[in-house]
Amino acid sequence: MKKLTQGKLGRELSNGKLVEQLRAELAITKHTQERDRLEMAIQLRIAAQVHRSLLPSSVRHPHLNVDVRYQPIDAVGGDYCQIRFPNSTNCYITICDVAGHGVGPSLMASRVSSEVRHYIMNGLLPMDIVRSLNQFIVEHFSEADLFLSFMAAKIDLARRTVTVSGAGHPAALHLRPGTGMLPPLCSQNMLIGVHPECLADEPEQHRELLVGDRLLLYTDGLTESVDGHGQQLGQNRLAQFGVDAIALETGEMADHILEQVAQFRLGPPDDDMTLIVAEIL
Repeated sequence: MKKLTQGKLGRELSNGKLVEQLRAELAITKHTQERDRLEMAIQLRIAAQVHRSLLPSSVRHPHLNVDVRYQPIDAVGGDYCQIRFPNSTNCYITICDVAGHGVGPSLMASRVSSEVRHYIMNGLLPMDIVRSLNQFIVEHFSEADLFLSFMAAKIDLARRTVTVSGAGHPAALHLRPGTGMLPPLCSQNMLIGVHPECLADEPEQHRELLVGDRLLLYTDGLTESVDGHGQQLGQNRLAQFGVDAIALETGEMADHILEQVAQFRLGPPDDDMTLIVAEIL
């Protein structure tokens, strides 16, 4: 979801100044306005480190490979994802995008991460994760006016099936070697935090998987990228980027997709981008 830029402060943090460097500058700065700016920069840098610590590492499993790419436009963002194995046969992949910008959405993403991890480790179905998360956000954060898109995918590695439940989130893409793009796994439910009841009549989808299948989960920073003619990238172009790279390893495929998105887009990105590529083995 679109974020506002932070101007000079955001650019400085994106350029990678360390907390130690900022504190050294603060120690020798006497001007009040400059001190306030540096103190804010330190807090945002720490928030960014906490946020990045929540992002999962690559997964190499006998039946599944997963790679994640995260490209924030500023120091802190509202994208979040996680990959969890509550047992030996199931893998949960979840992703969310908090509306808004700055520390508030970043803190919300961190809180969502903790809450969703609890749901996963207790074995909730994807639709029950969506329902429980919505109830939690509505109950505790209704006054914060923060909403989020969310998707939970449960991959049964023994049966080679996936169950997906989405809440206002971009559709997961299902790609197959030799076939191309299969019907997308679309969100069925309302955005998280909008209404106490968010589930649709059919709140989740089930799909059989084959060895070699790829699943792409992502935030709308990719599909809403705009070219020089004002056209958005869209779901179909993103899927084609994936199909073109389906012979590559998952990490190389993720890099290829992001490179193609960058070539399509006019100018720098104006939203965070998170991409997950999962391959069934």
